[in-house]
Amino acid sequence: MPKLTEESLQALCRSFLLLKSEEECQSFFSDLCTYQELEALAQRLQVARSLMEGKSYLEINRETGVSTATIGRVSRALQYGSGGYRTVLERLYEK
Repeated sequence: MPKLTEESLQALCRSFLLLKSEEECQSFFSDLCTYQELEALAQRLQVARSLMEGKSYLEINRETGVSTATIGRVSRALQYGSGGYRTVLERLYEK
C-alpha cells in the first residue's frame, strides 16, 4: 500500500477547509470514511474532551467503552502532540 504523501495530506486538509456547513461536512465524511472509522474518530474526540475535563481513564472507559490503550494514545497526543485536539475542542466548546 502506498504511503501517505505530504501532497495528499495537504489536499485532504484543504478539502476540509472547503466545506461550508455541518451538512456538507457530514456528507463528505460519510463518503470518505466507513461508519467504523467515523465512530473511532468521534470517540477519540470525546476521549480528548473527557481527558481535558480531568476525567480518569476508568471513567472514560466506563462512559464510552473505548479501550484504555486508545485513551492512552489520545492522552499522549494531548500532552506531546501538535495541539490539534486542544485547538478544535477549545473552539468547539467556547463559552
